Amino acid sequence: MRFSKILLLTTLVCILQSAFAKSADEKFNKKKYLKAAEEAFKAGSIFSATDLYLKILENAPEEKSILFNLAQSYLLARDYENAAVYFQRCYDADSSSNTLALYYAALTTKMQGKYTDAVAMFKRFNKIYKEDDAQKIKKWARIEIDGCNFAIKEAKPDPFVKLNHLDKNVNSNYGDMSPALRDDVLYFASINSDTVLVMKADRSDAKKENNLMKMYTSNVTGDTYTEKTQIKTFSIEGKHISNPSFSEDGKKFFYTICDGDLLKPNCDIYESDMTGVEWSAGKPLSEEINLKGFTNTQPYFAKSSNGSDVLYFVSNREGGRGGLDIWYSAVNKKGEFSTPKNLGNKINTDRDEVTPFYDSKSSTLYFSSNGFISMGGSDIFKSASDANGKFNNSAENLGAPFNSACDDNYFRYSKNSEEGYLVSNRPGIFSVRGKTCCFDIFSYKYDRRFWLAVKGQVFDDATQQPISGAFINLSLRSNNITESDVVIANDSSKTETPFFFNLKPEKLYKVSATKDGYFASSQQFSTVGLTKSDTQVVNIYLKKLEKNKAYRLNNIYYDFDKSDLRNESKTTLDTLYNILMENPTIIIELSSHTDVRGSDEYNLNLSQKRAESCVNYLINEKGIPKERISAKGYGETKKLDDCAKYPECPQDQSGDCPCHQLNRRTEFKIIGELDGKLIYENE
Repeated sequence: MRFSKILLLTTLVCILQSAFAKSADEKFNKKKYLKAAEEAFKAGSIFSATDLYLKILENAPEEKSILFNLAQSYLLARDYENAAVYFQRCYDADSSSNTLALYYAALTTKMQGKYTDAVAMFKRFNKIYKEDDAQKIKKWARIEIDGCNFAIKEAKPDPFVKLNHLDKNVNSNYGDMSPALRDDVLYFASINSDTVLVMKADRSDAKKENNLMKMYTSNVTGDTYTEKTQIKTFSIEGKHISNPSFSEDGKKFFYTICDGDLLKPNCDIYESDMTGVEWSAGKPLSEEINLKGFTNTQPYFAKSSNGSDVLYFVSNREGGRGGLDIWYSAVNKKGEFSTPKNLGNKINTDRDEVTPFYDSKSSTLYFSSNGFISMGGSDIFKSASDANGKFNNSAENLGAPFNSACDDNYFRYSKNSEEGYLVSNRPGIFSVRGKTCCFDIFSYKYDRRFWLAVKGQVFDDATQQPISGAFINLSLRSNNITESDVVIANDSSKTETPFFFNLKPEKLYKVSATKDGYFASSQQFSTVGLTKSDTQVVNIYLKKLEKNKAYRLNNIYYDFDKSDLRNESKTTLDTLYNILMENPTIIIELSSHTDVRGSDEYNLNLSQKRAESCVNYLINEKGIPKERISAKGYGETKKLDDCAKYPECPQDQSGDCPCHQLNRRTEFKIIGELDGKLIYENE
């Protein structure tokens, strides 16, 4: 299932009621109800479909085939609690045929903020799902697991950010979206109704004025907003008007017109100019921007890092990475738009990227996506561009309170970066039905009392000289060893300047560095308890990676004459697991060695079994791919010292000595490298 339609037309598809609902006194006829429910679902009359499906289950509980559609109806209506219940019931009814329902049960559990439960469900799904699209869907599930872990660590929101849910002068019980401030006037789009809208069964009034999204303004004084007023200049009969955006000087106005057909949204971008004190009639942009057969929407007009005008917008046109992507078109000196280009794989994923906003001062793009690690469905991200306008680093999640377990988008500045707007359907919004059915507009404002950051450099451990080109990750970490760290920002090291990351208070962090030819390394630190501005210095030292050099693993223990691992040995092997995870291309040989007591053949067999015990633990319990690690028992053939020269070393099993302990060891050495990075089940 895709969420593109919902994002394009806000909650419009989800909440239009219709005349499909049957009379309460009408005698139940399963065939008629099934047909009516199917028609309502296809028509986008989601509430009607939900009510009809529930009526069918009430009177014909054996009709399990409708469970998935019922769950989908709840999801489209953003009723995550009921969606999770019926996706789970669908899976339980036939787990072999309805495995995908378990994925959506996990997703809607996540979007209720039940992160620990959702992780267990996603992991279970990844173990059993084997359809043709398994690789793609399992990748999504891994991203959602990381999103849950990130959300757990972000449970305490940034205390310096205050959110304000705008009142009924702006927000209605239906969808309110796309805020844009110009000269203390807030422009936005809304379906201004407080009751469930009714649409006829044949959808003949789908373009009825009450069912359409329109453009409004509200005058802003401090935190006070006047009652909204419709801008009738841009109204077109039967069309949805939304997504206002202004040029830097405020003289150009870009917006979106979408067709009234709810099931096949078709949007184009228009431009209007300020003539005197009024806006001119809007004109559609060129056919290269408004490419026929595709949706083109959510424009944002800005100055790029090199000073040229650029239009960022969203489209599902061919040449993208999948779903909705963010595209851009530069404007030449004649005011003509160039052929649009895709922003690339650092911004766009195989899912949906929407609602772009570009801050020229910091050369930073803000947008929403459900294809990266998120706290809910769509989260708000940011990514800085270089001097050439290219985005080279991965997108950074803004965290709480900007993001929630629900959908969050339309991040915008108002007058500066310290205050602005976003749109969300988190609990607390105004709603015609359910806790999270509809988007509302929120304002945010920073109340900073101090600033926190970390800086440092990457050094060669042997030469103590700075290393350039190392890849640096900043991660949120947890005290819970069962939870994985979650990368939230990255950078590349330079010899002349340190890396630098802004931090949040009361968080646990880790900064790590990787570079070809070196072992990865990391340092942990935190901002817990800090109450004054501080920039911590955290340097990282990388050791050269040497092939065929033996690295000893201490504290690998076995019972006498046994090859089974003792529990305390697993702690050391977990360290080797971390090395393999942090250096994802290395291939190792894990070897076991005995002392000289016992026959050559016996010692060789025992050491092989012990090496295999270590390897089996790393493969079967920790998930390391078998092609990355091999077991080799050397018996007593590679002793480090001759124990016969020490009188205190017994030559039988009557005792032990340091020399025997030195020879009786477990080691690993790097014997090769993979061509590329593997994707792990728990990555």
